[in-house]
Amino acid sequence: MRRKSMVIGGLAIAACLASWTAIHGARRSKERTGMVNKSTPILHVKSVEPSLRFWTERFGFHKTIEVPEGDHLGFVALENGSVEIMLQTYAGMQSDPANPLARAVEQGPSFLFMEVPDIKATEQALKGAEIVQPIHDTFYGSKEIVAKEPGGHFVIFAQMPVH
Repeated sequence: MRRKSMVIGGLAIAACLASWTAIHGARRSKERTGMVNKSTPILHVKSVEPSLRFWTERFGFHKTIEVPEGDHLGFVALENGSVEIMLQTYAGMQSDPANPLARAVEQGPSFLFMEVPDIKATEQALKGAEIVQPIHDTFYGSKEIVAKEPGGHFVIFAQMPVH
C-alpha cells in the first residue's frame, strides 16, 4: 500500500512538473515570437495644432507628450484607449539633415485604417471635415467613410461586419 501511495505521489509531482514546464515553455516561446509590442503611426504635418484639434475634439484623443518648437508645437503623442497617434512637424523631422528620413518625410500623405464600432457616429464626428468618400459598402463587407485630416493624411474609418 505504501509503495502504491509513493507511486501515485510521484506521478502527481511529475504531472505538476510537466504542467509547469509546459506553461512556462509556452510563455517563453510566446515572448520570443512576439517581436513587436506596439505600432504607432507618426503623421508629419506642416503645423501640429490643426491636426491636434481634429483628433482631440472629434475623436476624444488626449495628449500624452508634447514638445514645443519655437512658438508652436513640434511634436505630440495622442492616445485614446489602446490607440496612439503621433504628430510631428516636417521642420522638426528635417532639423537634422543627417537623418536619413529628413528627405523622405514629404514624399506623400499617410493612410490610416481605423476600425470603429459605429460608422454613423463617426460620420457625425466628421461633420465639417473634408470627406473624400462618404459612407459606402466595400466588397469585403465593411462600411467605410474616408476623410482627409488637416495635415493632409487620409483616414479610412471602417465598421467591420459582425459575424
